[in-house]
Amino acid sequence: RRVKADLNADINTRLEQSARIIQRTPDEVLPALVLAATWFDNAARDADIIRRNAITHPGFVPVIPLKVPVQ
Repeated sequence: RRVKADLNADINTRLEQSARIIQRTPDEVLPALVLAATWFDNAARDADIIRRNAITHPGFVPVIPLKVPVQ
């Protein structure tokens, strides 16, 4: 029982760390691909920006606060 409780506590801690979100606002309207490459040095993370912020057109991300994961 103790091992199970420790395991659950560890999983919860890891989930909290992985789910840390910040808000970033782009300086201008840009494609999500460019924002991901600029902010994370990884253009493949554009899908994360699109998904978390319900971006309707990934080629034109508006200048609004966006929820993005901490590096």
